[in-house]
Amino acid sequence: MSSIDLSIKNLEKEEKQARSKNHLNEIEDKWENVLSETTGENYVEAFKRYNRFRLRNLLVLKKKRPGLLLGYINDHQFPNFHTFELLKVADIVSLTSSREDQANEVDRIYYFPSSDDFTVIRKKLPKGFRPSLFLDMQAAHGHMHPAGLSLMPFPTVAGICHHQQGPAAKTICEMFDFVMPVGKVFSPGCNYQKAKMLSLPFGFNWASFHRSFNATTKWDSREVDVSVTFGKTSNPVYQGIRDQVIELMEKFKSKWTGKFVVKIASNLSKSDYINLLASSKISINVVAINGPYNYRSCEIVNSGALLFQTNVISEELGFCLDDVLEDETDFIFFDSSNLEEKLLYFLDHTEKSKQISESAQNRLKSEFSYDKMLIRLFSKVKSQTIGSSSSENNLSKDKFLLGKYLWQQSQQKDIQFLGSAFLGNILKEEKDNIRFFSNILAILPELIHSLGFETLKSLIAARSNDLADSLDPNNLKQIAVQLLSVKMDHVAMWYNFLSLSVDFQWSPKVVLQQIADQAMKNNTWEGYSQEWLLRFPSKLPDNHKEDFNTVRYQQFILPLMRAKNYQEEWGAYRNAMVSLVNY
Repeated sequence: MSSIDLSIKNLEKEEKQARSKNHLNEIEDKWENVLSETTGENYVEAFKRYNRFRLRNLLVLKKKRPGLLLGYINDHQFPNFHTFELLKVADIVSLTSSREDQANEVDRIYYFPSSDDFTVIRKKLPKGFRPSLFLDMQAAHGHMHPAGLSLMPFPTVAGICHHQQGPAAKTICEMFDFVMPVGKVFSPGCNYQKAKMLSLPFGFNWASFHRSFNATTKWDSREVDVSVTFGKTSNPVYQGIRDQVIELMEKFKSKWTGKFVVKIASNLSKSDYINLLASSKISINVVAINGPYNYRSCEIVNSGALLFQTNVISEELGFCLDDVLEDETDFIFFDSSNLEEKLLYFLDHTEKSKQISESAQNRLKSEFSYDKMLIRLFSKVKSQTIGSSSSENNLSKDKFLLGKYLWQQSQQKDIQFLGSAFLGNILKEEKDNIRFFSNILAILPELIHSLGFETLKSLIAARSNDLADSLDPNNLKQIAVQLLSVKMDHVAMWYNFLSLSVDFQWSPKVVLQQIADQAMKNNTWEGYSQEWLLRFPSKLPDNHKEDFNTVRYQQFILPLMRAKNYQEEWGAYRNAMVSLVNY
């Protein structure tokens, strides 16, 4: 047992035998001495145990720190690399929905997502723990958020690092009080809904990983001159630039064999990845449109390698480095026309390369470590605390938005089915009859799969017994037609029916084109809002699997990213559908 481990064990023993409030405050002073001496493997464990000490004794401790309630970012493990640095500056409780046996410590709270909203969670918080905010750093990517976010009497904050999630990213902006886009170019597309905008580097999702990627090898003594740690991909967010860079580097490697060591490797284990970066003088990165930086940007910098980076740039969204890293000062920005020229220059100019790599390391560590970012976040929201209401209407809206967000995770069918179950249980409260039937039509196959035909029939019966009794459980198309017939002159009805028709290939392409032209082309539909569910197809009408992701990204996701109001959002759905059926 190390001396630090022994010190922690003795402090926890002394805590159990504490004689008074003053004694507990004296113990905290001893904790701070231990933490100041903690390094290496003991670092995370020491701060985790100190956090638990504070949570057990908040009512009597004199030292005050802000409280932080963490969401799904730590659902499976607390803390992780995102959050262990936060323990330096805040008292933290983390939620978990995965297993109840993970919540046997004061810093973990288990909740059952389908039944436990925030009013239940609140009762489980440690005595004296008053969160300054609720935070999830990757909110748009399939994370399970607790129902009742609007009931929280403190701000709720979401980092959006997956803007390519499209519809789900938009819904997050209705669920949370504040959102932090991963780059400034995405701010206009998030700014028209409920949430207020916060501008923090990286959207507070990635930051300095200096404790995971320590630069221990001197730059000029590294064995690998240039490394590439990614592979080719057909993902449209990279627009072929990854493949292009790999081809250029393969030519560079062949041309300069014998003079430079070039390693091109992908799908490495974590240890192999860290070791390759640590032995590289220069490492190359390609950032998709969801930039301007990614994890690899920070990992390369903190490994001590010189970051060479190029970005996919969309003219519609624009491009900005967000004043985080500066070209030629902290990293090297390149394109396909000058990659070789710049590599040769910086491999030859060792001192300049070392200076740039060290500048980037120091800047990330001093300005953009997770604990410093959290302090900035607390400061930004402190004067803008959002009030809350405990009305049933707000809770119903929270549950609807949560279900909608989960249902929009079409890339993960199990989550999509879970979302449809949430929606099925809340849509019975919908007061607008047309919206009720349109929303049922949007989620029809997932609703039947998750809750069963009898639940669907029961929902319909509450509006029309005759319609419910006429539904055939073995004929999905006929059910969709019957729901459409409730209001055949409403564009949302036609939109969702058309989407289902594409997904299940109910009609020839020419028929789909006629429907799209007649029902949607140039239809402005001023009534669109986040209360409507719109289903986007999961395939092309002719089922060209290899083309669908590209068409969806170019025609739907990009326009949705830049939509700055509900009308533009509806326009993204409408135009993409028309383009899809005419592809």
